[in-house]
Amino acid sequence: ILTGFMGTGKSTVGRLLAARTGREFIDTDDEVVRRAGRPISDIFAELGESAFRRLEAAVARDLADRRGAVIATGGRLMLDPINALYLTRSAEVICLTAAPQTVLARLQEDDVVRPLLAGTDPEKRIRRLLAERTAGYRQFHQLATDGKSPETLAAEIETLLAQRAPVPPLSRLPIEHPAGQYDVWVGRGPLSRLQELVPLSGPLAIITDSIVGPLYSHKLNGLAPELIATMPAGEAHKSLATVRKLYDELLAARADRRVNIVALGGGVVGDTAGFVAATYMRGLPLIQAPTTLLAMVDSSVGGKTGVDLPQGKNLVGAFKQPSAVIADLETLTTLPPDQFQAGMAEVIKSGLLARPGLLDRLEQQPLVDARQAEPGALQLTIVEAILVKRDVVEADPYEGDRRRILNLGHTFAHAVETLTDYQISHGRAVAMGLVVAAELSARLGHCSPELRQRLEAILQAHHLPVQLPAGLEPEAMIAAMSSDKKRTGGQLHFVLLRGPGSVFVTADVPRHDLRQALVACMAAA
Repeated sequence: ILTGFMGTGKSTVGRLLAARTGREFIDTDDEVVRRAGRPISDIFAELGESAFRRLEAAVARDLADRRGAVIATGGRLMLDPINALYLTRSAEVICLTAAPQTVLARLQEDDVVRPLLAGTDPEKRIRRLLAERTAGYRQFHQLATDGKSPETLAAEIETLLAQRAPVPPLSRLPIEHPAGQYDVWVGRGPLSRLQELVPLSGPLAIITDSIVGPLYSHKLNGLAPELIATMPAGEAHKSLATVRKLYDELLAARADRRVNIVALGGGVVGDTAGFVAATYMRGLPLIQAPTTLLAMVDSSVGGKTGVDLPQGKNLVGAFKQPSAVIADLETLTTLPPDQFQAGMAEVIKSGLLARPGLLDRLEQQPLVDARQAEPGALQLTIVEAILVKRDVVEADPYEGDRRRILNLGHTFAHAVETLTDYQISHGRAVAMGLVVAAELSARLGHCSPELRQRLEAILQAHHLPVQLPAGLEPEAMIAAMSSDKKRTGGQLHFVLLRGPGSVFVTADVPRHDLRQALVACMAAA
């Protein structure tokens, strides 16, 4: 696959490379034109850029399993992480680059209409677009084309492909927030490439736990961390007492404000280390390195950190945006299957929130163990779930109204965790909470009763519970929910369902219906 900015020679070089290697040549722009039955300029003018991007995505999916081809892509196609994942399943990617002046000179020589360069001062437009895309292009192997003939470039690429060992594809998901932007890197091996992927402003201090530390902290030893602070594993240790001990270790190591905190572990480590990074010396740079599925798709993204109090979860916390998130899928191979399955509850929640296609795929092909999952399918699933959260947290970085939809099932889940003294994991409690949300939604007439049945089948296929624990009293559940930190003005807000991809938040839930929904989802004693 040849990608890169317009005017870097992808189509010209691609045709020559295909001829040299006896492969079919495919240009994704030509495929889009063929399917739309009109030129790209007309697609932009008549249907808009979003329609063009949808056509591009369809082409990427259809070419995913193509063999024996050289594919030249549109300049932005491979910057979409889903497109990139589909196309890198069985291909090497080379990104052709050129200086702005070179790009402009080449574009002036052809007569192709470029919709993105419409208007005055095309050189300024080229520079702006290149600046926006440079970070995305860096995830691929780059080859400069300035001053080289297409024939020379085709020969260089042929030699490069013969010599270069295949590199597992990494997905880059940029996330914007009020103070800037950070990248989420998803794939196999990014933890050992941290220095390559993340610009470090100073030394590292790793905060991990007693289970993850021995397994994965060695991957960062080459960066000579100043400190590896190990906290006990488990939700019971996500506390202010643990935070105080971590402060003491940082002080003993003379850690100053140049230090980058790396939160290496699951959600408990990420939340606790994130809170430490937000508050120690009024803030240190934070790199989230989640090692559980639950943390990868949920707690590591969005900047929320915090610890628990005896009265409830996450009652003390701060917003602390990371400088990067490194989601290394290799760490999931040591995750016990039951913990992986618990993380799938959040993935299923993501499908309910905004990606019905993800829900459909999980219904047809459940993922129950990272060690048995097809790598491309696992990476695609995680990327899709993260994209759901990205879209929400970008729109609502400080947990206002929009971000509340991420609490689908969580109000019930937190009550279960509190009442069982955290003996039930967060992910399994979320699975129970999703069922209660579907039952309550149907009871209030917002969705079909069949939705609960479908949801239960998907959860059970992932070895997740679909009933609240026997012995929990509905009134105790309601009382526990009343201390949830998500109350506003003394009212609880519930996330309810109209159907997959359609949710809403309301405080208008009669207590009687709430109680009946809880009873209907309770396991028999």
